[in-house]
Amino acid sequence: MSKEQDIITAREYFPRGLFQPEGTFRFSMDALILARFAGAAKYRTAVDLGTGCGVIGLTLLLENERLSVTGVELQPVLLEAALRNAVHLGVSERFQGILSDVGALRASGLGAESADLVVSNPPYRKTNQGRHAATQERTCALFETEGALEAFIQGAAFLVKNKGTFCCIFPSERLEELLTLCSQNRLTPKRLKFIQSKADQNSTLVLLEARKNGNCGIVVEPPLVMYSGTGNDTALTDGALEYCPYLECNARGR
Repeated sequence: MSKEQDIITAREYFPRGLFQPEGTFRFSMDALILARFAGAAKYRTAVDLGTGCGVIGLTLLLENERLSVTGVELQPVLLEAALRNAVHLGVSERFQGILSDVGALRASGLGAESADLVVSNPPYRKTNQGRHAATQERTCALFETEGALEAFIQGAAFLVKNKGTFCCIFPSERLEELLTLCSQNRLTPKRLKFIQSKADQNSTLVLLEARKNGNCGIVVEPPLVMYSGTGNDTALTDGALEYCPYLECNARGR
């Protein structure tokens, strides 16, 4: 099989087949949904803060051939995986990796106001919530350290252009905190979409789009209901699959 055919096959199989080092955080549906929420068509430069294995940035690249993405990651093993996945999908010339803490972006070589779009799926579990992961790498990706959210928001505000876009996914119960930090850093909330596990359940996650120095006014989109059915008949809804076709690999009974 030729290299070109390998790339075609990898893209058709995506997001399955991404290299994820043993013992590190495995990307979830959250990342795929965030990439679809952010969209890619209108942007030329994007930064993914906390890129992990690169899934969000790679999704954006596959949907816009004119886009270039920089993935910022603190863990070398994950950054190497992201770069490897970019080669596997044939987008390595448009994907750059930067090894950096989000709190040290000014020293990373990335320029101020250099990105049209900044996306992030930051760690949001409090250190006193739930069992910690078996490895330090997984713990770092899942559990939020003190001031971590503020560092991600400040990093996004530093990188995104004036009137540029910041998108993230975060727990709904902490929406007030998220909105406050965005406003404090000149990222004006513009669009919200709540995610519900089932139609009769409260929202657990929320998608946010903010614009740097944007005008006031928020659009609240219809919620995204992920599952229907019960027990063994539980499956992703048609609405979830229509919104994010990449979830198809997780669907049951299809």
